[in-house]
Order: sequence, then C-alpha cells, then structure tokens
Amino acid sequence: MSDSTEFRAVRFRLHPGSRDKHLMLARTAGACRYVWNHFLARNKREYALHRKYPNSRRKPSLTFQSLGVEFTKLRRETPWLQALPYAPVRYALKYQADAWKRAFAHGGFPRFKARLGNDSFTIPGDEGITENGWLRVPKIGWVKLTRNGGNPHSGCKPIRAVVKRELGKWYCVVFYDVGEIERDDDGTAIGVDMNVGQVAVSDGRIFGMPDVSRLEVRRRRYQRVVARRKRGSRRRAIAKRRAAKAARRIAQIRHNFAHCVSREIADAAGTVVVEELNVRGMTRSAIGSAEAPGTNVRQKAGLNREILATGWAQLFRMLDYKAANVVSVRPAYTSQTCNECGAVDKRSRKTQSEFHCVHCGHEANADINAALSIMALGTGAAGRGGGGITRPVKRQSHQLAA
Repeated sequence: MSDSTEFRAVRFRLHPGSRDKHLMLARTAGACRYVWNHFLARNKREYALHRKYPNSRRKPSLTFQSLGVEFTKLRRETPWLQALPYAPVRYALKYQADAWKRAFAHGGFPRFKARLGNDSFTIPGDEGITENGWLRVPKIGWVKLTRNGGNPHSGCKPIRAVVKRELGKWYCVVFYDVGEIERDDDGTAIGVDMNVGQVAVSDGRIFGMPDVSRLEVRRRRYQRVVARRKRGSRRRAIAKRRAAKAARRIAQIRHNFAHCVSREIADAAGTVVVEELNVRGMTRSAIGSAEAPGTNVRQKAGLNREILATGWAQLFRMLDYKAANVVSVRPAYTSQTCNECGAVDKRSRKTQSEFHCVHCGHEANADINAALSIMALGTGAAGRGGGGITRPVKRQSHQLAA
C-alpha cells in the first residue's frame, strides 16, 4: 500500500464564446511568447558577456523572483502589456527560470518561441476555476469548459490551469491536487516485456500498437507538399495545417493505447515488473562524425522511429502512478533466458517471436518468455514455469525515471 500526495491533469475543450474573447486569448498567449523571447535574448546576451569578461560583468540573476521584478519594469514601460492580464504573462518567466536551471544542471540553453507555434499561457492558482465547467481568465472573463465524460476530479482542489491553442482551437488543462491515494497491493506480480510495436505480459497477453500507417502516409505526403510550396503562401499554410492534424491524430491514438494498456496491466496484479530501459541511449543516432562515420545509419534511424513510436517512456510513467508497486530490473539476457529451466543461450531465440530452448526443449512465444523471465528476476521467484502471475518473494520498489 502506497500513500502519497499526487496530482492529476484533466484536459478540457475551451469555448471562448465570442470573437473578442478569442482575440484576447490570442493576445495573452502572444504576450507570453514576446516576454519569453525578450528576456531570453537579454539573458543570453548578459550571460555571454559574463563568460567573456568574468571579472567585470556579473552573472545575470535568472530566478523567477528576479525575472518577475524585471517584468514589472517592462510592463510599466509597455502600454499594450498593461491591457493584458498580469499573472499569466508573468508566469511565462517561471518556465524560463526553470529552463535556465535545467540548462546549468544538464546543458542545453532555452530556445526562442516561434510565432506560428501552438501558443499557451498558464493561470496560476485556483481563483478562476469552478466545479461546474467554467474558467475565469483575468481581464477576459468567464469561458466555458467541456469534456466528454465529465470531470473525473471535480471534487478535488485545482492548483493551476494551462490554456493552449492547437490548430485554431482552444483547450485547457487543469491540474488537480487529488491528495493521498491508497493503492491496494494484493501480493501478486506480473512481468512486462517492451518490444518494438508491442507490449507482452507474462500472463500470455500481447498488446499490439494500433495501425496508423495510413495516417503516417498522409502526414508525410502533406509534409512534402509543405516543402514544395512558397513560404508565407496561403496554400502552404493549408498543407501545414493538414500535416499537423494528421500528426495530432497519430499522437492521440498512441496516447490512448498507452492509457488502455497501462490500465490493463495495473489491474492485473499488485506489483508490475518492467525493464529498466535507457530509451535515450537506445535511440541515439548512429550517424557518427566526419572522422568516424557510422554504419547502417538509415536502418538505425528507422529502428529509432519505431522505438519512439511505441512510447516506452510514456507507458512507464503511466504505470508508475496507476500500479500499486513498480519494480524495474536490468533487461540483460532476459530475451535469451529460458523461463522453464533458467538456461541462458542466444541460440534459443530462433526468430523475433519464436523461442525454443536448446537445453530443455521448452517452446514458447519469445516475448511472453521474456516477460516471465523479467517477472522472475524482479520478484526473486525461486521456481520457474507455471502461470504468468506470481507472488513475490522479495521486491525492491522505486520511482521510474521519466
């Protein structure tokens, strides 16, 4: 049983209700983009001067408090900013302060925001969020929120709302504090094997990725049309919009697949044993350098696309908050290990889906066999064979890295 304070995000469709409110939402999002780019350019310039002249130029202060003070000065000098809500526009600098913090910790400076991207802004706090489907945006007024199926967390406390525009339509993601969630662990465990295009479970089920090949063909076709048409033209904008719609539909299908599969797995057993996969390292490009060029670059790029399309990291995150207990194990040799006798031999893996142990003759689906080996490795089960759900002997649970 695990008790912790958790948060949930609920996505709504936002209906401005009038042209004036639609324009004010767009202006607010545009102001956030302007403030982000303005301070990013200034901070990059100041930081470059500090690195060049460390003795005479101080390092710029990049905390949210310091950036907020500078924003107040900018707002006093900019009349059009005064006509827009203060808190949402200022909150854009909270994201920039966090981005600078990550940059100094892991590398990679924040990037400028494009004018033609999907605009968004954040309303901090819960002052304008009501339980009956309305959102109050400062200096804009009340706007309607709708969602198929209603609000699953209507009784919980909202902490902030993110308003965003996607392909001309407005959406709102409201974050709720759902408090402490108790998950009952019934003492059973199940193993999960991640593969390209499918997820195998130790109880014998295999979840295949939905077929989105037609949507992929459509997206690539419109991307080629965009590349051929003149920049700034109306026909290019239409093709770009159609490509974006196809890409969004693909993302929605894959996101729904991850939600459905994670719920099926989390409901099957109290403990879920997964592979500790380094997705970033596995999808690193094989192009190499000019001095040491890579080999099979096109094949590796195709494999990387398939791995990312399967959404392993997304499935891990969903299992982490849906399952009562998550255990991650090193995946080395799990696909070559016989679940019946425990022998490790790469010759046993005949094909991608066929496993035939060369020592004991055990035959099974290769991915199901790997899922059983993962479960045995994560639970410390002494015996092998048997069903795909077992009771752990020992376990080591921890939060999975996103």
